[in-house]
Amino acid sequence: MRKEEMRMNRESLEAALQPLLDEITSSSEAYGLQAAAYLNGRLVLSVCSGTADSLSGRKVAPDTLFIGQSASKGIVATLIHRLVQAGMLAYDDPVSAYWPEFAAHGKDKITIRQVLTHSAGIPQMPEGAGMETLCDWEAMTRGIEGLSPLWDPGTKSGYHGLTFGWILGETAARAAGTPFTRLVEEEICRPLGIEGRLYFGAPPEAEPRIARISGDVQQLVSLPEELLLKRVLPVSVMPVHNPEWNEPLFHRAGVPAVGAVMTAEALARMYASLIGEGVDGVRLLSLERTEEATRLQHHQDDEVMGGRHPMALGYALGDPEQPSAMGSGSDAFGHAGMGGIIGFADPSAGLAVAVLTNRLGGEQGDGKADVRIAAKIRELLQLGR
Repeated sequence: MRKEEMRMNRESLEAALQPLLDEITSSSEAYGLQAAAYLNGRLVLSVCSGTADSLSGRKVAPDTLFIGQSASKGIVATLIHRLVQAGMLAYDDPVSAYWPEFAAHGKDKITIRQVLTHSAGIPQMPEGAGMETLCDWEAMTRGIEGLSPLWDPGTKSGYHGLTFGWILGETAARAAGTPFTRLVEEEICRPLGIEGRLYFGAPPEAEPRIARISGDVQQLVSLPEELLLKRVLPVSVMPVHNPEWNEPLFHRAGVPAVGAVMTAEALARMYASLIGEGVDGVRLLSLERTEEATRLQHHQDDEVMGGRHPMALGYALGDPEQPSAMGSGSDAFGHAGMGGIIGFADPSAGLAVAVLTNRLGGEQGDGKADVRIAAKIRELLQLGR
């Protein structure tokens, strides 16, 4: 397809998707969205809508940066796979082989694989952790060193909502001898040309582009205190409930499990680089590495979130029994985040999609923004479910 035809086709796809985003964002004045999709390594649409900051009235633009919430974990996982590919790490190595202090309190045999699959047994945050602790890398790693497994590592699975990021991030940093935030820049952003569009640790000059999060998380706040989920995501660090999430303190911290600051186009580009021929000749992971990274590791009850979730090495997998934004194909992989955020790749379709929002809470199930938008993208590209 010639460049002019490609441009016209992209414009028609974007025009067809725009009304859906406008419909969703019209439900709230504090609702912004970005969506982007790559097909066979080519950007086929990038659309935005709504309000980035309800206080100033700033609208979402193509270069608006969103906080990725747990979709950030997919980036962390990709970094780990890059380091395994380079021979710096191995999935079945103990974390303590790189981070000796981690071994304390019965954690000496926990492997990188177990952390990637949320089966390491330490999903809980350190006692008393608040936003100041959350934004202090050294304080968090020291706190994690003091944790004891809640179950025999490898025997159960339970969503490591926040600890996932620091354990893998610190392990990667120690193995490479480079800080985590710089590793992401060197191993992911630079090869893909997405510097300035994806950060862990946003610089001051990026601050005016960051969308302000809002929403209703009262349903989570009011859950019974005895639930393990309340230890995994304490109210003291919950988004929206704590205003620091909208302040430079958090944006600069590079909180690895939930703190990526990025555009939808950058996140979709990362996933597109993991399948097919990659993007512009760049594949972050070889075909063999992607196949291993996305192979099913377990499909069992989650001790934290409940339900059964097919899990690969750091990525969630598509589930034919419970279709999601990723579709119903079992080879689709990616990671979702609170509020209808997601980044994923569907190798069979040659598709990579990202949906980002600053409105947390609200719709559930098929009504979520990511589910509706991903389904529409498939329809427009004639890819089916």
